[in-house]
Amino acid sequence: MDNFNQAKQHGQDLLGEYATLHSMQREMDLMINMEWKSKPTDPTLKITISPEARNQYLGAMRLLTASEPIVSVPHDKNDPVSVENSEQIEKMCKAVLYQSGRINQKPVHYELVGSLLRYGQFHLALTDTEDLLKLQKKRGKTASKAAITRYERIAGATPFIFQPLDPKCGNAEFDSFGLCAYYRETEMTYAQIKAMFGELEQLKDKSDTDVVVYKDYWNLDVHFAWVDNISEPLVGKENNGRHDLPCIPIIVQGAEGFLLQDDPEYQYQPLLYGAWKGDLWDRQNLELTAMYTNLFAVASNAMFVHERSEPDSQIEIDFGNVGGIVHLNPGDRLSPLQRDVLNKDMLYGLDVANKLFEESTIYKTALGQGGNNNLAYSAIALLTQSGRLPLISFQRCGGWGIGTGLELMFDMIKDKNSLRTALYEGGKLNIDPKELPDDLVIDVQLDAELPQDKLQQANIASMLKQQGLASDEWIRENILNIGQSKEMTKKVIEERFVEQMVQEHFTKAMENDIRKQVQAEMQQAQMQQQAQMQQQQAQMLQQQQMQGRAMRQQEQMQRAQAMSMAEQRARFADQNNPNMGGMPSIVARGALPASRPGMKPTPATGEPQELQEGEM
Repeated sequence: MDNFNQAKQHGQDLLGEYATLHSMQREMDLMINMEWKSKPTDPTLKITISPEARNQYLGAMRLLTASEPIVSVPHDKNDPVSVENSEQIEKMCKAVLYQSGRINQKPVHYELVGSLLRYGQFHLALTDTEDLLKLQKKRGKTASKAAITRYERIAGATPFIFQPLDPKCGNAEFDSFGLCAYYRETEMTYAQIKAMFGELEQLKDKSDTDVVVYKDYWNLDVHFAWVDNISEPLVGKENNGRHDLPCIPIIVQGAEGFLLQDDPEYQYQPLLYGAWKGDLWDRQNLELTAMYTNLFAVASNAMFVHERSEPDSQIEIDFGNVGGIVHLNPGDRLSPLQRDVLNKDMLYGLDVANKLFEESTIYKTALGQGGNNNLAYSAIALLTQSGRLPLISFQRCGGWGIGTGLELMFDMIKDKNSLRTALYEGGKLNIDPKELPDDLVIDVQLDAELPQDKLQQANIASMLKQQGLASDEWIRENILNIGQSKEMTKKVIEERFVEQMVQEHFTKAMENDIRKQVQAEMQQAQMQQQAQMQQQQAQMLQQQQMQGRAMRQQEQMQRAQAMSMAEQRARFADQNNPNMGGMPSIVARGALPASRPGMKPTPATGEPQELQEGEM
C-alpha cells in the first residue's frame, strides 16, 4: 500500500500546484455563462450583462468545429510500412473518433476545441472498451443484461473511447519528455460509480443521486482509483497499482501560453485571458448597467418645458385634429426638454472597452462582421482570413493533441497484440497489431476555412495539376486536406467508370432508338415509295389504256374516214369522166364547159385552163 499512499500524497501536491490555474478556469466559466460575480445588488439598478465574452468564445468555437478533423498519415514523416497501411490506419482513426462522439453524444473535437478555448488546455482520456466489458462481466449476476449488452455493442463498434475530461478537475505533471503523472479529483453521483464498479458495500447507504468524490491517479508505473469514503482503492488493489501499459492513457494539450513560466496560469492561457485579466468584461457590464439605469430613470421624467407668462397659465390641447393642437396663452412657450442621458464620455468609455476586448480575443471580421461598404471583395476576404490569426495556436495545438491520442491508441493496441475492430464507412474495419509500425506519426488538422478559402485551394490545386508540379496525392493531402488519397482515387475511378457506363448505356439506348426510328422512317418511306410506284404504275397503265383506247378510236376513225372516202371515190369515180357521162372537175368548180371538141373549158375567171383529167 506504499504506492497507494504515495499516489494520494502526490495527487494532493499536484492539486495545490494547480489551484491558481483552476481558479482562473472557473472565472472563464463565469464570463462565458454570463454570471457577473461582482454585480451590484441595488434593486433600482438596471443590471445589464455584456454578451461579448460568450459571443467571442462561441464564434471561435464555431470556426474551429465547422468541419470534421482531417486525419492523415503523412508520407514524409512515416516509414514505408506506415505508408503502405496508411489507408486502413486513417479509416480506423476516423471510426474511433466517430464512434466516440456517438457515445459521448457530441463529436469529440467539439469538447476538445471548446476546452482549449475556454480553459487554455484540454484533457483527453483513452478508455479501452474491452476492459470496460471485462469489468462488467466480473460483476457476475449483479451486472444487468442491458449493461453487458451495451458494453458488448461499444466494444464491437470501437476499440477505444476518446473521453474529454474537465481540465478544472485534472492536474498534470510533466518532465522533459512529456506527461509523467496525472491526478484527477471530481464529483460524481453514486449511480455513476455503480455503473463503473458495481454495488459498493461501503456505500450501500447512499442513494443514486448522492454525490461522492472520485479520485484517479496515474503515473508511468501505477494507476489507482478510489472514493473519499473508502480507505482501499477501487482500482489497483490486486497488484499494488501496477498498470503494465506502454503509456499513461491521458493526453493533456495546451495552446497559448509559455511553458517556461513557473506559474501554470501563465503556461496555459485561454482565449479570454486578456479580457479577464484586464477586467474588460466587468467594465462593459458597469458601462451598460450605468447607461440603461440612467436611460430608464430619465425616460420616466418630464419630456417638455412649459414657460409661463403668468403663474396660473394652463396649456390646452385639442385632439380634434390629427396630431392635436396645443393652445398657449400669449407669452407662453412649450419646448422639448434637452437631456443628455447617454453622454459622449460614457459612450466613448464603452467603445474603448469594446475595442480592447476585441483586440484581446478575435476580430469580428473573422466571424463575418462586415466592414466598410466601399471595400472590394478581395479586401474583405483578406480581412476575414487575417482575422482568424488569433486562432492559429488553438487550431494547430488542438489537432496535435488529437493526433497524439490516436498514436497512443495504436501503441496500446499493439501492446495487447489482439485483433481489434471498428464500425465505419463500408462496414467493419479490422486492425491487426502485427501490421502496425513501431513509430507511427498521425497528423490531425482542425480546419477553420471558409467557402472562399476552399475555392482558392481548389484553384491552386488545379494549377499545380495542370503545370505538373506535384502529384495528385500531395495535392490532396497538402492543398485540399483530403486524407486517404488512394481511397479517393478509387472513388474517382469508380465514379468515372459508372458515368462512362451510364453514358454508354444511354448512348446505346439512344442509338437503338435512333436506329429504330430510322428503320421505321425507312420502312414508311419504302411503303410510301411503293405506294407511289403502284400509283404511278396504275396511272401509267390507265394512261396507256386511255392512249390505246384513243389510238383505237383514232384508227377506227381513220378507217372510217378511209372507208368513207373510198366509198365516195367509188361513188363519184365517173362523175368527171365525160365518157361515162360525167362532168369534168373544172366544170364542177364553176368553169364553162367546152363548146366543141378540142377546146378547153373556160373557168369562171375567164382565163383558159389546161386540160384536166378526163378532158380531151
